[in-house]
Amino acid sequence: MELAAAHEIATEYVQRLARTSGLPLALTESATLERDFGWVFFYRSTREDELLAGNAPFIVDRRDGSVHVTGTARPVDEYLDAYARQHGTACR
Repeated sequence: MELAAAHEIATEYVQRLARTSGLPLALTESATLERDFGWVFFYRSTREDELLAGNAPFIVDRRDGSVHVTGTARPVDEYLDAYARQHGTACR
């Protein structure tokens, strides 16, 4: 899978979250990370004066396009390391 396909999956995921929550949400393009297992996407509210709580980054796995939400209680790198270990890939 290439970044363009992963980006499309991520955009659809965030659009679903926006519809469900009623909040205007968008990907934070500049924050996207690439790892051996796929891409890590971040999102935010599009309202300048609105901060979101609990908007965990999510992974789009390059092998099958599946979406995996990380978490917000620990640093992102800890979630990414754990995902890499569970799926037998490096976290580079």
